[in-house]
Amino acid sequence: MHAEGALSNYFAKRLGVTAGYFSGAWVSESDADGESDLVLSFDGAQGQVVALIENKIAAPFQPDQAFRYSRRRDRWSEDERISRVVTVLVAPESYMTRAEAAEFDVRITYEELADILRREHDRRSLFLSNSLLAGIERSRRGYSLIPDDAVSSAWQEIWQIAARVAPRLNLAKPMEKPKESTWIYFYDADGFEQVSWRTAVVVYKAERGQVDLQFGGTIPSELERRTAHIRTAPMNVFKAGKSSSLRMLVPVVDFVKPALEQEAAIIEGLATCEELRTFFVEHRVSLLS
Repeated sequence: MHAEGALSNYFAKRLGVTAGYFSGAWVSESDADGESDLVLSFDGAQGQVVALIENKIAAPFQPDQAFRYSRRRDRWSEDERISRVVTVLVAPESYMTRAEAAEFDVRITYEELADILRREHDRRSLFLSNSLLAGIERSRRGYSLIPDDAVSSAWQEIWQIAARVAPRLNLAKPMEKPKESTWIYFYDADGFEQVSWRTAVVVYKAERGQVDLQFGGTIPSELERRTAHIRTAPMNVFKAGKSSSLRMLVPVVDFVKPALEQEAAIIEGLATCEELRTFFVEHRVSLLS
């Protein structure tokens, strides 16, 4: 980062820093909730603004990664010296279609940064721009999935159970899955055919014991307003990055243990997924208005 360069100025703009300047950067900052790839600090008219940055090229998100970033953000925000903390995902544009990307406060693409750096014309900026373009190409080619037998087996069992007890969720037959793949998105559920998954989707976060009806680009207060007269007692509104969810709690599923030993928990989780699917279908107009 150049203290007075276009790149730092662009980050400041995206972070909403006004009349400020770049004041520091730290690589691989770790704490109880994991690691931030990069931490940037800006001093602006409203005080110090800190960005916790996750850099992705092609590798998948780690379990709960965006959630853990939000926990770090909330904890850092308690520091009286800091006026605002923001979570940021930096990745190729194609990566931003992944559901968990929406849970970061700010998303900045490699393409944006490469374009800004090319305009600088100095050797260092051109080198960085070319490096970003190489990252974009690597993302386009994809990453090598390393299947995990236990997780893949659990997905197969969940798929078979879903076909039996919650067929309207339309869970597609899964391929082999990596170790970190423990959230199930029902992209093709009945009643969601005309709705982008970025707008609304049911998510079974089995290893956390949660089922979410997730709404992209919706703040909690807005979702509270939309659902004030229709949501039932077990449903609660939660914030997730720039998304909000109606959440219901279900038994936890351990993807390391045999799924058949946890069939009752899986059935309850899928039944709750179906309950939220039905809720969306019945109240679609109110939920999307």
